[in-house]
Amino acid sequence: MNIKIGTLNCQNSKENRTNRNDRARLLAWHILEKRYDILGMQELTMGFSKKVDAYLKNYNFYGDYQYGRGLFGTKFPGVKTYNQGNHVVTKLPAQTVVTKSLPWLHYSLKEFIRALKKGSIARRIITRVEIEIDGERVYIFNTHLDYYTPSLQQKQLAYILKQVKKYRQYGQVILMGDFNLETYNPMFVSFTQELEKLDIVKVPVNEKTNAKKYKKKTAIDHIFIPKHYRILECGTMDMESLQYLTDHKAVYVIVSTN
Repeated sequence: MNIKIGTLNCQNSKENRTNRNDRARLLAWHILEKRYDILGMQELTMGFSKKVDAYLKNYNFYGDYQYGRGLFGTKFPGVKTYNQGNHVVTKLPAQTVVTKSLPWLHYSLKEFIRALKKGSIARRIITRVEIEIDGERVYIFNTHLDYYTPSLQQKQLAYILKQVKKYRQYGQVILMGDFNLETYNPMFVSFTQELEKLDIVKVPVNEKTNAKKYKKKTAIDHIFIPKHYRILECGTMDMESLQYLTDHKAVYVIVSTN
């Protein structure tokens, strides 16, 4: 079976939140045109994701939001506006769907104050979706790490690794997301090596995937797949049609699963 897997940070911007010029339709058209079988998206706010979902009758949006769908996440104006999810979008039926909080409290007050000044204090989450591919159980993880504090990124990677190790016992694992870490970052290298011990490998896409203003950065959006999946094609998407909707490039891989 050949499947197309992708990851895309959709940018939590005012223009997207208000669906300016029907950006939801543009994003839905991108998903349909590129024919993703599994797409992990980050920064989709509650209102915007519902508008995108309305255009995608044959796809399901799996996963909760960083502050949930309860009173706090839906009634407090400041929270409701920015409440975003890490959705897994797929036509494949899900057996289970769980969204968990990543560690997001800092080690020290000094780190917390510095992060507060940079506006990086936010609850980070990871979505886990259980599906079946070729009669085999597969767990899809989609996440979005902190972008500013290395010690917090390290805690988040450790948590993700623990989750992956747990569910790797029961089936295959596909991991994707905006890691805010380049391929050659030492802590990301170590993380990648630990995944390789579980027969989970990084898709070799290292070209720049985030905002143009970060001129010296390479890829920070990554996909990991089971080692036995055969890569038929991989790379970044032409994002011309979405250039005003996101400052990231979608990363994709087409694999043969058998």
